[in-house]
Amino acid sequence: MSDEYIKSLSQEERIVFLKLFCKLIKADGVIDADEITFLKSITSRYGMDNSVVVSIVRDSNAINIENEARKITDRRKALHLVHELCMLANLDEDLHENELDIIIDASRAMGIEDDKVILINRFVLDSLILAKTGRVIMEEDNG
Repeated sequence: MSDEYIKSLSQEERIVFLKLFCKLIKADGVIDADEITFLKSITSRYGMDNSVVVSIVRDSNAINIENEARKITDRRKALHLVHELCMLANLDEDLHENELDIIIDASRAMGIEDDKVILINRFVLDSLILAKTGRVIMEEDNG
């Protein structure tokens, strides 16, 4: 997917996205190396300073998912946020119940239907499988 939507995000919206990513990363109690890589990548993609992200991670226990998600009022931005959350939650190939709860709570707070969340997550899973298959075919990954 294209990162074009990022250009349309305000500074406050970027911070909301990062807060929800940080909350999701800590949801299963295990911070995976792929999740850290994702967070570093997203920090760069969003043009955010590392110190902002460190501060968000440190204070992530105080983040109210629904209140933060309600700040995203544009449906397209909300759909992109759900997509990014699904990508992050599925990186470690283990969608934890707490991660799913965060995605559902945020989605509902933004007015995104449960059926749409299921479709987005299926799209994410299919994309991850396709990417892995491509790496195997191109002999970049042993499976």
